[in-house]
Amino acid sequence: MNARENSTLVLPNYPYRGKFTNEQVREALDRKDRLVEAMMDPVGPDGTLINIPVDMLHILAFHLAYAGADVHTDHRQLIESRLVRNTNAMFELYEWRPRGEFTDTPAEADTTTSEAAGIAENMKQQLTPEVRAALTAILLEEYKAADRAISQRDRANTKGDS
Repeated sequence: MNARENSTLVLPNYPYRGKFTNEQVREALDRKDRLVEAMMDPVGPDGTLINIPVDMLHILAFHLAYAGADVHTDHRQLIESRLVRNTNAMFELYEWRPRGEFTDTPAEADTTTSEAAGIAENMKQQLTPEVRAALTAILLEEYKAADRAISQRDRANTKGDS
């Protein structure tokens, strides 16, 4: 039985109660958090700040996450710039600016690491948890084999130097 099925945090009339595994819930909550960040302080077409209460943002983002939505930073045209309203302010304000006004990644970022992170993110979104677990096991075995080969080579080189 799913632990969330009996949770006091889940309302009794919630239509999807007990329908998802804990892993599916965790994945949806991760996507929900990214979606909330993307929807903070949105601006309407006339430039007016749209004041959506934070609790409503979480509810909308939760639904969108279960519907398959996620934030794809490589496709975005707006980038948030967090501004503090003033030193006594309780909250930060997100100012959304067009991507071309500034870069959101440092110029010296390692492209290999960035590419690997992008592939990993795509895998999280496109593969089921079971396939990701199997792939992780395969990659871990390859890593261990490569590590053993390096260790053996290093030991051989150490013996040759003596």
